[in-house]
Amino acid sequence: MKQIIVTSILVILGMTSTSQVKNKYTEFNKPAISDEILTSDSILNKFMLYWIGKPYKLGGNGERGIDCSQFNKRLYKDVYNKTLEEVAYRQWAQTQRLKKDSLIVGDLVFFRSKASPSGWHTGTYIGNSYFIHAANKYEGVKISSLYEPRYKEMIRGYGRLITTPLVIYNNKKI
Repeated sequence: MKQIIVTSILVILGMTSTSQVKNKYTEFNKPAISDEILTSDSILNKFMLYWIGKPYKLGGNGERGIDCSQFNKRLYKDVYNKTLEEVAYRQWAQTQRLKKDSLIVGDLVFFRSKASPSGWHTGTYIGNSYFIHAANKYEGVKISSLYEPRYKEMIRGYGRLITTPLVIYNNKKI
């Protein structure tokens, strides 16, 4: 009985001390799932609600762990029935550059990342300055804002999947 009480106290102390520790990944207020976050696309909404909270795993491509580029690839396959490349820099190459004010739901957002071995991070824009992505091993799949300081600083660019094949004839795009 005494051992159970001691264990319970240690668990409670551990829970309170960890909740008081500031984490660089949680200092910005996380958006709740709300009408502001949900899109007009019910398939995308169901996909997001299913995946939020799933773990991140570098190189992973499934529910037990997925990385950012594989998450984009899975989203595009399951929601839009379109194929994306395996890694972020190749997904970048599949897109046409956009200005931030031209973003629509489903566009891709790309970031520089010191934490990633490739130097890239990516997610899918869902509107109202939010994007969904497999963030990192601490946060998993989540929704973030483009206005969060770390993402504002890391932005590489925005892209829309090129749907028509690029044809080059005599060194000219047609």
